[in-house]
Amino acid sequence: MMRVIFDAAVRQNFELSLGLAELRGILQHEKNALDTEIAAVEAEVRRTYDLAAVKDIGTLRRQRDFFWQLGVDPTKVRPASEALLRRIVQGKSLPRISPIVDAYNLASVKTLLTFSAFDAAMIEPPLRVRFAQTDEEVLLIGPRMKRLSGRELVLTDASRILCVYVHGDTDATKVTNETRDVLLVAYGIPGVSDTELEEGLSVAARYIQQFAGGELLGKAIYR
Repeated sequence: MMRVIFDAAVRQNFELSLGLAELRGILQHEKNALDTEIAAVEAEVRRTYDLAAVKDIGTLRRQRDFFWQLGVDPTKVRPASEALLRRIVQGKSLPRISPIVDAYNLASVKTLLTFSAFDAAMIEPPLRVRFAQTDEEVLLIGPRMKRLSGRELVLTDASRILCVYVHGDTDATKVTNETRDVLLVAYGIPGVSDTELEEGLSVAARYIQQFAGGELLGKAIYR
């Protein structure tokens, strides 16, 4: 597994963790079973959750608190899992992007955790969690150019930013239709246990294997 480094300044301010899983030989053949599972999960969510109470779900409340600590208003920029959950409760369907992204979005709804998936062929270890540098610029998926203030947390590899916490993944290392090897990341924030993170990572990895194929090479939790 790839090595993960948490900068000292990050450790002093936040109790964070990362779950990593590496998968290879992804096929990405769209399967009817994915449609069936998404429909089943959406129906379960609508039976279980009320829109007014979504913000008070424990895991989502911790994410909102974390956003405030980073200086981000979670009523304007919602945690990814909360945004997906709200979308479903409002009667809309999950966005369909690709088998890999659809699979971890489904896991996000099931576990209420936040995930990223990167094209592993583009990643240069080690991974590092640090504060952004003032005026760093990144091209996020969209594409969206963002200039960073220095307050943001970022996940990097040896050469570039992979993800800006809260704001999203960068365009350069995103999974595409040509991606065959995947680095799956689950983000642990203050209050999320290693057990919760490991279970969520397993759910996401299983969904990717089920709906996009591939072999799980290994997974691990880092603090």
